[in-house]
Amino acid sequence: MLNYDNFNFSPYLTVNDIKRPILPPQSLATKTILGRDGAYFFQKQHEPIILPVSITVIEETAINYRERIRFLSGKLNKREPKPIVFSDEPNMFIEGIIQDTTEMEEVLSIGQGDLNFFCPDPFYYAIEDEIFTFKAPGTYSIVRNKGNTESLPIIEIKGTNALGAITVETDNAKITFDGKLSSGEILVFDSKYITSYILQTDGKKRSANNDIDSMTFPYFEMGSNNIKVATVGDATVSEIKVHSKSRWT
Repeated sequence: MLNYDNFNFSPYLTVNDIKRPILPPQSLATKTILGRDGAYFFQKQHEPIILPVSITVIEETAINYRERIRFLSGKLNKREPKPIVFSDEPNMFIEGIIQDTTEMEEVLSIGQGDLNFFCPDPFYYAIEDEIFTFKAPGTYSIVRNKGNTESLPIIEIKGTNALGAITVETDNAKITFDGKLSSGEILVFDSKYITSYILQTDGKKRSANNDIDSMTFPYFEMGSNNIKVATVGDATVSEIKVHSKSRWT
């Protein structure tokens, strides 16, 4: 089964094969020095992946086949990456968009070919994520069971602030916000996009990056993680919601 952008393609084509790498391509930052064996290793970065999906389309007549291909073309043509779900891993999705040519080898009313999905974010994400909610400032333990690698969470804080500050501290990051937060607004820290913003009551977003003291955002390891939320001055916190954003390589 191939589900793309919430559309099930199973009634319209047969998936023959899906090529999925064990890991995304690994880009290594290194430096060699003349006279020194080996190299200095600085960091690793996951590169985008391409998922070739081999398909077969069968119809009763050549006219019906051509109509089916035009129908599939409309469903596959997207302006930006969309969620892909495969039947053998129904609990996770990866976002992709068709790239390169999509030529079919055709004989009468039967065609075979490859759909090459370009996935700029090489990770698979949980369809039903682990979400943790707390009702007051304090120190809490979060246990991640889903995924197989570190995650980049979204942390949402409901509260107020005028002249005080709200601090979020985890095992690997600490961020203090001292900007204005009105009743009904939500302060959001998004680790994936390394940004913070305030979700206003009208649904619009207001950047909070100028009101925080650090752009080092937290990540969560598999298993147990700690998070502490504290206030000073007139700042208040009525709810803390942590979206784990569990993911797999």
